[in-house]
Amino acid sequence: MKKVKHSKFKNTGFLFELLVRQVTSDILSENRSTAERILKEFFNSKKELSKELKLYQFLINEKYNSEAKAEKFIDTVCEARKRLDEKKLTKEKYNLIKEVKASYNIEEFIKSPISNYKLLASVYKIFETVTTNEEYSPVDILNSRFTITENIINSSIKNKDARIKDMALDEYRKQSDDVRAITYKFLVEKFNDKYKNLTEEQKILLREYINNINNTGNLTTYVSKEVQSLVKELKTIQTKVNDKVTKIKLAETIDNIKKIKSAKMIKENHLSALMMGYELIKELKSKLK
Repeated sequence: MKKVKHSKFKNTGFLFELLVRQVTSDILSENRSTAERILKEFFNSKKELSKELKLYQFLINEKYNSEAKAEKFIDTVCEARKRLDEKKLTKEKYNLIKEVKASYNIEEFIKSPISNYKLLASVYKIFETVTTNEEYSPVDILNSRFTITENIINSSIKNKDARIKDMALDEYRKQSDDVRAITYKFLVEKFNDKYKNLTEEQKILLREYINNINNTGNLTTYVSKEVQSLVKELKTIQTKVNDKVTKIKLAETIDNIKKIKSAKMIKENHLSALMMGYELIKELKSKLK
């Protein structure tokens, strides 16, 4: 019996997450969002993709207080998945990928890190097992079910927050273009106010991270250059510092930042390390004056 092979290209929940993040990146860059058009075209209520997406979201966002209830819920969702029009769904996924390829570098697009990737992959796998006649490894199937079950049982706060965010997004989508424009302007002003004390280097890093959220190649290249520059500046400051504790702190920071250069994918913890490195430079420079 073979393992269930996960496909990013066929994982509706994964593709939807990437497109939503791309919309965010486009908006913050003040670009016209192709991703938003794709979402509207392929995930409207008449599409099988939209129906399957709802099943993904049920398994990701729903919460029960016992394993028995969670297992029953998974079975119910799987039964609903069987009733979808498989031919129509396959055709819609093919056209969706075709559209994404026409608008973005697909290899870079699907490399973007997703925080709940393991969960999305697990949902894909159990859907795959109930919609095909293949004989898959029971261990692989059970591991996927365990991942989903644990998420349903152990994430009450997270799921509550997710539902609140979904409600807020739904309400936002219902508003007129004028109201949405005013809302967006307000959000940008709040964003700028929150990060007004960042250094220029920190602002640029944050902007690069957001703008290249689905272009890991560009982001990795930019971060690699920043690591070199940051390490060089920290070492220069290190030679001017006499306090032993500060020297140790600098050495640790330099070592942590150096490790980022070998990372295959830039994650939020790497971004935080770089931001802290810039903050340390700012702090020490003011003391050395």
